[in-house]
Amino acid sequence: MRLKQVRRIGTLSLMAFLVAQAAFAAPKGSAKEESPEAAIKRLFPKLPASGVKKTNIDGFYEVVADGNVLYVNLKTGHVFVGDLFTREGKNLTAEARSRLTAERYKLVTDADKEKAVKVGNGKHVVIEITDPDCPFCRKMHEYWGSRPDVTRYVFFLPLAMHKDAEKKVRYILSAENKEQALWEVYSGELDNNREKLNKPYDDKGLLNAHKAVVAKLGIQSTPAFWVDGTFVNGANIPLIEKVIGKCKTRPGAAPGTPQVCEDEEQGK
Repeated sequence: MRLKQVRRIGTLSLMAFLVAQAAFAAPKGSAKEESPEAAIKRLFPKLPASGVKKTNIDGFYEVVADGNVLYVNLKTGHVFVGDLFTREGKNLTAEARSRLTAERYKLVTDADKEKAVKVGNGKHVVIEITDPDCPFCRKMHEYWGSRPDVTRYVFFLPLAMHKDAEKKVRYILSAENKEQALWEVYSGELDNNREKLNKPYDDKGLLNAHKAVVAKLGIQSTPAFWVDGTFVNGANIPLIEKVIGKCKTRPGAAPGTPQVCEDEEQGK
């Protein structure tokens, strides 16, 4: 299902939820002056609002609920669900979604990281969402392999369109040396290898744990990364290198010599 379709279904469900709640909202007219958060709670008592922010539109507040952005008029109780634009054409809702996505990496706990496949010990931290049969994911796996300056925490999101992806993920997550198994899979060693793919692998619940982390992060497509806290959607290497610089092989170095990164050069 395409991301836009998922978002549309989520929006329609949210609208139905709000309409149902509005019928049972407590009556207005409190003697005390309410905070915006208290007013939202009164109007929609079951709405899981995680953020309330005043907009430039009189009476309307931006409300974040379950990763959705909506707008509520606290005086009238009117709700607007959809993209809000300025007259100059700036999409305020898209900006809010981007802000929320950028901040979601903070939801990844140390316990979550213990369940990830950890690769490397560099100073730059990468939270990675990947699918072993996604060509751009494989491209990025190769790219990260050339960077000795990163520590990757890899979480898997096997997409339904890739029929062998989940089997490959289970192969990785059930392996004693998960990093080695990751490299095997992403180098193509298991592609069409029915003998290995059709074996049962006990991942001890790790795949479900990965899916739970990915759902918490709100990611529905691959690859996706948080690089030192900056969200990178897709194989956007220029953005990554804008955040953490480049790595390169010194001129005249022997084949296989590790690359030197900009941070290391500047530290000399």
